[in-house]
Amino acid sequence: MSRRNPIPWALALASLAAGARAQDGKPEAPRRFGTAVLSYANVQAPELMPDSSAIHFSAGNNGALRYQTNLAGFGLAAPVHLPAGALVTYIELDYYDASASGQVLASLGVCNYDGTGCVFQAGSCGTTATVCSDVAGAPDYASASFNFSPGIPVNNFLNRYIVAAGNTTLDGTTAISQVIIGYVLQVSPPPGSATFTDVPTDHPFFQFVEALARSGITGGCGGGKFCPDKPLTRGQMAVFLAKALGLQWP
Repeated sequence: MSRRNPIPWALALASLAAGARAQDGKPEAPRRFGTAVLSYANVQAPELMPDSSAIHFSAGNNGALRYQTNLAGFGLAAPVHLPAGALVTYIELDYYDASASGQVLASLGVCNYDGTGCVFQAGSCGTTATVCSDVAGAPDYASASFNFSPGIPVNNFLNRYIVAAGNTTLDGTTAISQVIIGYVLQVSPPPGSATFTDVPTDHPFFQFVEALARSGITGGCGGGKFCPDKPLTRGQMAVFLAKALGLQWP
């Protein structure tokens, strides 16, 4: 199912530009916090580059589209920058498809940190691609999406993440607009040993207290304890929130 209905791209870009401004006129900050909030990493068409010098490509719609002109299938790629520890749950391909037989393709690849190999994720297109346009249909500007279940955890120490994309007609009747990767933040898995003597590994809040401690948000209440049942002052709350959110001011 598409995340949004297809609309003319000029209107879409204008709507996005208007929606990106808060009421005070300043750009609205991306929503980066909370384990229930779906955030997005966008790979725009101009970021997609040929994966070899043999691949030729062209741009359409004032640079908003990109398509291969001499090789059908996958031939374009771009890195995806995702926060460590996040869980990738969604991928969307926004495309132009005016062909009754052509197709636009995109896949999410999880690659070795040294670039020696990638595993491309299966999705709504089976082993062909993670997400793709309909071969038989010709919907013009549209989008296709896929939800990963249970999700793909991000490990930026061991892996790199890329989007591979391509088209199967070479005359501009199939082209890529962008690929969107959706992710949610997670609380780290609990460690094997406890930081505080009064929050042992079998404590119901162990995982969350450890996440605060390992992130440098709290040092406990002294004497190797966290004091989980003591009330929190407004001053202590300010420290927790400021450290957790990395709060700044102009």
